[in-house]
Amino acid sequence: MKVLKIIHTLGHGGAENTFRWLAWGLRLHGIEVIAAIPVVGDAHQENWITQAMEELELPYLTFDTTGSPWQLLRNITAVIDLVRPDIVHSHLLDSNFYSALACMSRSVPHICTEHGEVSLEKTTVNKVKYGMISVCSRCIVCVSKAVENNASGIVLIKSKLKTIYNGIHFMEKKPSSFRLEFEIPEDAVLIGNVGNLYPVKGQKHLVRAFAELFKSFPADVYLVLVGRGGERDDLLALVCELGIPKERVIFAGFRNDIQNIMNSLDLYVQPSLSEGHPVAVLEAMSLGVPVIATAVGGIPEIVDHDRYGRLVTPASWEDLCLAMADYLRNPEAFQEKASLARSRVCYEFSIEKMALNYIDTYQQALAERGKRII
Repeated sequence: MKVLKIIHTLGHGGAENTFRWLAWGLRLHGIEVIAAIPVVGDAHQENWITQAMEELELPYLTFDTTGSPWQLLRNITAVIDLVRPDIVHSHLLDSNFYSALACMSRSVPHICTEHGEVSLEKTTVNKVKYGMISVCSRCIVCVSKAVENNASGIVLIKSKLKTIYNGIHFMEKKPSSFRLEFEIPEDAVLIGNVGNLYPVKGQKHLVRAFAELFKSFPADVYLVLVGRGGERDDLLALVCELGIPKERVIFAGFRNDIQNIMNSLDLYVQPSLSEGHPVAVLEAMSLGVPVIATAVGGIPEIVDHDRYGRLVTPASWEDLCLAMADYLRNPEAFQEKASLARSRVCYEFSIEKMALNYIDTYQQALAERGKRII
């Protein structure tokens, strides 16, 4: 079976991370995978995905995402004509929309994955795009039940919806050099968050919560924000406005050593306002790091309503602060949940399980077309 995987973004995020690890997992099961990713037109343009593909020795080709919508459709169609795949599998809304149209014109089965809730807003444009996707695609995979429930309100053919959870590359417990790099005492409590610095990720609420926490535990706590994005300057200004010593809130920027950083954390916090199925939460859990997260999107499905971590109200720095203070007062209770979470993640959210679920979806699509499955 030959699968062409398409994504139109270059940056580092949960969707791109899942894109590359799924391609890797499919190849381990004997699937021929070719990735189509955007061509880089500017030397200063962020380009994480190309390096990620090369690190895993995954074959890929590039296509131009600039120009008119008609040009993008022609470019994706040209890629399909070149590769001649049995299945096309795309990720994220624009890739899904244009790939669905291109596949319909070439009579190639199309599978798409919806990674989050933001693109499911019921605008007129989104309604048109999801309408066409649901008509042209064989299956619309959602990364959580929450995303599937949201999608059911915008797609035309609800029977095509299906949930497949993201799988992660499990991290190993290893000594970390991160604290030494930033001169963080070994006996201090290090709280961390990994994600793009965008408003929807809610880091401003975490900074406000940390400011209040620091008043009660001034000698004990540090916060690290890992990622880059347009909110960085505003977050830096907020740290100053709230009177937090600059050395206590570390802006680490984009990092490739997430395992090293996660191994340095005592507590992981996900303050998002919207999420599909956050990979960083799963990565923290895979190392047995206690998790506090907002009850949005697919997060409750991971945390299982406080069984494997602590859920808090979104956009509430007060709830975040109370939860972090509870951790500082009783870390053992949080660690018990984290130990249970580690076992669950290794069983439920593996790359192998994700890959097998997608292979089953591909096979169903090919069987419906009356094509022999290889």
